[in-house]
Amino acid sequence: MKVTVTNTAGIMHLVDDASGNNRSVYEEKFAKAVDPDGTHLLAAHFPHVDMDGKETLRTQWFCKMKDSVHPSEVWLDVSHTAMEACTSDIEVDDNNLEEEDID
Repeated sequence: MKVTVTNTAGIMHLVDDASGNNRSVYEEKFAKAVDPDGTHLLAAHFPHVDMDGKETLRTQWFCKMKDSVHPSEVWLDVSHTAMEACTSDIEVDDNNLEEEDID
């Protein structure tokens, strides 16, 4: 199966792009908490139009944070351009998942 991922530089680019939008995070607080070597997984995305008519993608990310094995859920409203610039689709072998890997 294919999944969309980004590295920490990419998620920070998306955080900056989302700044001021309806779905965003506190940039400095997030930057201090995110794992600098993390890989972050796109869980969901869909087109969104805000109250001013601005078209974005509403995205849900599972982010690798410092000192945690459990991801943090982050919602960001980002531009299509930003998404294309810093994400990659990769193939993941889902045949080797063990039952304890799935909650």
